[in-house]
Amino acid sequence: MSKTLILDNGVSTYLHYYFRVFANCIVKAKSERKRVYVADEVEECRDHSSLFFLIPAEKGYIVNWDVEQKVWNRVLGKDVLDVCFNDTRLVLTDPIYNVPAIEDLSDEILFEQYRFHSVAKTSASSLIAIADTVSLEYRTERCCVVVDSGYSFTHIVPYYNGVAIRDGIIRIDVGGKVLTNLLKEWVSYRQLNVLEETYVMNECKEDACYVADNFEKHMQIARKRGKDNTIAREYVLPDFVTHHRGFVREPRANEGDESQKLTLNVERFAVPEALFSPSDIGLQQMGIPEAIVTSIKKCPKAMHGRLYNNIFLVGGNSLFDGYRQRVLVLYFLQCLKKLYLAL
Repeated sequence: MSKTLILDNGVSTYLHYYFRVFANCIVKAKSERKRVYVADEVEECRDHSSLFFLIPAEKGYIVNWDVEQKVWNRVLGKDVLDVCFNDTRLVLTDPIYNVPAIEDLSDEILFEQYRFHSVAKTSASSLIAIADTVSLEYRTERCCVVVDSGYSFTHIVPYYNGVAIRDGIIRIDVGGKVLTNLLKEWVSYRQLNVLEETYVMNECKEDACYVADNFEKHMQIARKRGKDNTIAREYVLPDFVTHHRGFVREPRANEGDESQKLTLNVERFAVPEALFSPSDIGLQQMGIPEAIVTSIKKCPKAMHGRLYNNIFLVGGNSLFDGYRQRVLVLYFLQCLKKLYLAL
């Protein structure tokens, strides 16, 4: 009997369902110039400062197949998953509205070079929608909206019975990569040059940033000094000797500590704000809550109530503290605004 392998082929990481997460890249470190790290081997790198990344994708689409194949060779090979290709059915996630030429090339590689038994391609958000509707005897909802905010961009996709409603699909060109680059630029301008520290600053973003429930209120708090400022934190950078990942602590928590650190204040909540106000960083696009409402409005009117009632927030950016609450609050306000205009 054939085995089934599910690979969520993200731009930043691979998710091999039920087992492991792999970096979808090739990495070189300044501290070890002769060593190249591929996929899971990145975990073996002891010094994550000034890493050089080779990523197979650009703006969410695979463009460097040499890099992607090296990653696949490592992940699918004997040292990691040890896949028996002739006896394996592959489920592979692709971007929504993938370029046909990219799809054709990936088919050629998967069948002619790896010789998989069979391949099924779908988007990551489709797997969420299918899982939600697959057991209809226990669920009455056939409609849902999946908000997938990942590394390269954010997609809002409405579904009916697990099938995407194409007229309602909206893409926002803000994802985790944009947020990390934004944090690097702000910190480099105000404190310390970290433009080459993508890996470290991405961890800093994950550890220290959050979504504010009220942006203006948090801005007022961030302007205060001393103990009145409850937002400011220190981020102690890793030294790759005593600790290999940075950590957040209260300001001046250890006066005698000589560890290199960053002081984060407004950056903590202003960086994720780009997901809700892309115009703040020069992108004339809708934020997530407005995009959800607009997406639903483009669907058949009979589905609106069902879609409003069944929204999934997925992707790496959904892990920010306060993300869910902020989306729901602004989404509710957008609904009231649309209702008011309709009246």
